[in-house]
Amino acid sequence: MAQGASIMFKMSVRIAAAYLLLHRVRSILVILMITLSLWGLLFIEGIYDGMIEQMISNAIRSDCGHISLFAKGYRLDPDLNNQVRQGATIDRLLAEDSRVAGYVKRIRQDGLVATAHYSRGCKIVGIDLQEEEQHGRLAGYLEQGQFAFGKQGRGVLVGCKLAEKLQVRIGSKIIISGQDKHTDVAAAPFKVRGILKTNNLAIDGYAVFIDRNRMSRLLSLAGEVSQVAILLHQDRDIVPVQRDLQQKFPNLDVERWDEMYPALMQSRVMMQGVNMIISGLIFCVAGLGIFGVMLVSVLERMREFGIMLALGTRFRQISLIIFMESIFLGSIGFILGCLVGGVTLWYFKQYGLDLSMFSDAFDEFGMDAVTHAVIRPMYFITAFVAVLPAVFFSVLIPLRVLKKARPVEAITRI
Repeated sequence: MAQGASIMFKMSVRIAAAYLLLHRVRSILVILMITLSLWGLLFIEGIYDGMIEQMISNAIRSDCGHISLFAKGYRLDPDLNNQVRQGATIDRLLAEDSRVAGYVKRIRQDGLVATAHYSRGCKIVGIDLQEEEQHGRLAGYLEQGQFAFGKQGRGVLVGCKLAEKLQVRIGSKIIISGQDKHTDVAAAPFKVRGILKTNNLAIDGYAVFIDRNRMSRLLSLAGEVSQVAILLHQDRDIVPVQRDLQQKFPNLDVERWDEMYPALMQSRVMMQGVNMIISGLIFCVAGLGIFGVMLVSVLERMREFGIMLALGTRFRQISLIIFMESIFLGSIGFILGCLVGGVTLWYFKQYGLDLSMFSDAFDEFGMDAVTHAVIRPMYFITAFVAVLPAVFFSVLIPLRVLKKARPVEAITRI
């Protein structure tokens, strides 16, 4: 019994392959349609996810880290009297935690930056350049000038959009003023040493970076900081580390990057919906393509199938032949689509997709002009799930048409 089933299966495979080879032009067109559809699906998923991941990476490197520590309620009320004061304890715990790749301390204060002709509200950020470079390679965002504050710490780094609004360049003199801890206005002159382009709109449009020690003296702070930004080795450790820090520092707010930048997380979720829609379109394209070929195939061979049925061939044997033809078309199209799509994504992952001609538009949304694709196994699983139902459902109607045909009528049909 098993041997007979095996022989029937092998014969069905040979007949299906022979028919597809006989009508190779039609078969190639269907395979190309499936291949191009899957290539488009993989390309869109990889490039879009690459854009989102780069935006997330920029936010993590330049601002929030994977986790940030703030004084309780600081983000709602950013007052200088509401600062993180457990610096020594935090240093000790983070240095002993093997999950932590690095961390930086920052002082933040709303202020005013002015030139001889213009003034703008800004976010004054006190940083240690060496810590920032080890933490998030901030120097990699330097667009012009030097990544330095100078020997006396009188230099500043300015976000590119803020520099454009103030019409300042390297060497320009500016006055930075803000309210100190005693609610008095503190101001000091600085010189622009560098201009940063992080593609983080909150930094490029509003941030002025100055030396942390100098800012502490300017605002009458004594060792307090506004934020401790932490980078981890593995993304999977974010939630456990947050939970541990919340237990050890109940008087601090411990926030993940996705809690500080919910819009970026929403973009990730939105992409999942977009992928489902595109997968549905791929299902329709592949299903209609295979359906058309199978229907024409059945109609063309109605007389042949009628003779086979009249001679005693079981309908399930003929159904197996038709199913094998659709499986061949779907499988070859799926494999070629995954190969072409995978190679394309690998290329753009290595070298990036240069969209510099649209750089102004991308800057408005905080995106990089050169996008590096992402490759995830889920892309290929999604493609397989899109093609598999299409292969199955595309032959149901042709089989129904064949089943309703009477063998004698099919034999006499010309």
